[in-house]
Amino acid sequence: MKELDDAASQGEDYLTRQQRALAEAVIEGAGDRSFRLAEHLAAEGGVRRSDILAATSLFLAYRAFRDGKAEEAKRFMTRLREQDRDSVKLVRHLVRLEAARAKGWLPKSQYEELISYAWREKRFDLVLRAGKIESRDVASTGGWAELERKYCPLLT
Repeated sequence: MKELDDAASQGEDYLTRQQRALAEAVIEGAGDRSFRLAEHLAAEGGVRRSDILAATSLFLAYRAFRDGKAEEAKRFMTRLREQDRDSVKLVRHLVRLEAARAKGWLPKSQYEELISYAWREKRFDLVLRAGKIESRDVASTGGWAELERKYCPLLT
């Protein structure tokens, strides 16, 4: 039994290191390396391939957008569009949720979309997390909002 526990902890350590490497590659804006690591995590870590590639694409697009690299951001958003629609929806809602948790609120329209999505997909974990966020009747602001306004029409 101890051998199984040791093997599991070694596997977890390996996957944790791979996740950390992916996060660092995305922060650096290393697109090719990020996608290789995402593919690897999908194969080895039990993560749904389309979900992790969608998340990687969106975060790289945000990084490029924030750095003023519009063409690169557009390319990553196009790569996001290539992923499964369910993965794209999930990732967009997760990003909105996390951004809202940091601020404590979410624009009413996005909040309603998030709640509707969570109930429809039976993602009660998202419903619970969203319950701690205030819904405000204001427009979305900030870097993520700019990215969505500028490039999300590419997703349709």
